[in-house]
Amino acid sequence: QDQWTSLRGNVPSKTGWAGRMADLIRDGVAGQQMATNASLFGSNLFQSADETVAYVMGPNGPLQFEGFSTTPGDLLNEQRLAFNRIVDAQYDTIYERGFAAVQRRAIDAADTVTTAIDNAPVLDTVFPLSQLGTQLETVARLIAVRDELQMQRQVFFVATGGFDSHDNQNEDQPGLLGGISEAIAAFHAATVELNIADSVTTFTQSDFGRTLTSNGDGTDHAWAGNQLIVGGAVNGGDLYGSYPVLEIGGPEDVGGGRMIPSTSADQYAATLARWFGIPEIELDVVAPNLANFSQRDLGFMIL
Repeated sequence: QDQWTSLRGNVPSKTGWAGRMADLIRDGVAGQQMATNASLFGSNLFQSADETVAYVMGPNGPLQFEGFSTTPGDLLNEQRLAFNRIVDAQYDTIYERGFAAVQRRAIDAADTVTTAIDNAPVLDTVFPLSQLGTQLETVARLIAVRDELQMQRQVFFVATGGFDSHDNQNEDQPGLLGGISEAIAAFHAATVELNIADSVTTFTQSDFGRTLTSNGDGTDHAWAGNQLIVGGAVNGGDLYGSYPVLEIGGPEDVGGGRMIPSTSADQYAATLARWFGIPEIELDVVAPNLANFSQRDLGFMIL
């Protein structure tokens, strides 16, 4: 997964390709009340950057400080005021100042984003009651209040698991794939309802495919796999890349039913980055291995 999200397979990386995109557009999105990168599934390498900081929230929205009071004279209000004095104090060392600044930004951002979400219009679209469905519904609500938050260009990170199907694959996989389908379909329907489908693209990335051979009750780690791209700006209804000959021991099987990919994650990322607004000259910063491939744009996005 680190190789997928950093696009640096040969050396360790501290940044991901969404983080590098955020750094590149930093000056052009000044004034946003929410970071370019926002995660609803914890901190991640994908959105890590050198200059910008991703905003991390819970699946239902920002995590706020709770238990305080705003009633004058209340002990809990006194605790709140004391905490604010600690955060806003002047500190001598860069570490103290940095920590206090992060705390203040987090508190202020949580208040701003929570207020916006609470005032978001109720969507007619019904989302599935699942881990992924909940995250994507929150993203849809954030998109609905994009003007209030002065959002310009955002990358939202959501995630779900359970696909490492060494066991019980026949029993578990249909429900897992169905859950992905239902959640993405609902999210796309919400973007249509909000009349912004042409400006929102949903895409998947997964660390590895599965073998075409069985281990007795499931499949093992492989190489090539399929990804999904959905949105109004997608040249949809097609397959991109050369589909392998699904033959055990065939020319594209490197052993044990592990297929060789025909398409690079760098090409995939660069195609999305170009649509996101990254200039051609800076695509190699986002996708550092792109020069190794003759096709820099896979063609699945409408520019």
